[in-house]
Amino acid sequence: MQASKFRSNVFSFAFVFSVAVFFASPAPDALAASTDDWSLELQQDGIDVYTRPVEGSGIKEFKGVAVVDASIDGIIALLRDSSRFKTWFPNTAESTLLGREGNFSYQYSVMNLPWPMSNRDNVLRSVFTRDEETGVVDITIVAAPDYHPVQRGLVRVQKARGTWKLEPLDDHKTNVMFTMHLEPGGGIPQWMINARIVATPFEALTNLRTKVAGQ
Repeated sequence: MQASKFRSNVFSFAFVFSVAVFFASPAPDALAASTDDWSLELQQDGIDVYTRPVEGSGIKEFKGVAVVDASIDGIIALLRDSSRFKTWFPNTAESTLLGREGNFSYQYSVMNLPWPMSNRDNVLRSVFTRDEETGVVDITIVAAPDYHPVQRGLVRVQKARGTWKLEPLDDHKTNVMFTMHLEPGGGIPQWMINARIVATPFEALTNLRTKVAGQ
């Protein structure tokens, strides 16, 4: 039981770091997927999860897709609310909005991991765009590790990139797609992270559904 809990906590940090609430343009050194071919890994509770390899990395990229019974503006409000981040991202000890100017934002997060792992912290920069004709929202996320001072006792995530794509189906229903690739660093074995890679987007979308339903 203890080993199972340890693995769950370690793997879930990638989920917490990846899905931040800020909106950023990709950096030039952002990791690139090696192929457009996604492999379907899971279909459950109306959520589809895919993975694909990433060139130059042993850690896979994931994609989760689901229809959420909430307005697109309700989902955006949740994603942008730093004060609520730790209420639906597991094991998040701290989440702070570092700065926001227009559609650009920076957010800092701290994730608790069990001993002997060092806790991780993450700075993500993001950009938010909305198509005025279709109403589709795109949120692009990338790691910005140098934006905030390094904190003692924490391992700073250096590489991450991801997206949220929100497509309104009607006034109370939204198609949500979430993709992410993250390199946690700090010596965590890649097989450990990949073992969690399907559960991560499934839990993210499940939690999002629950949270927006209660707004």
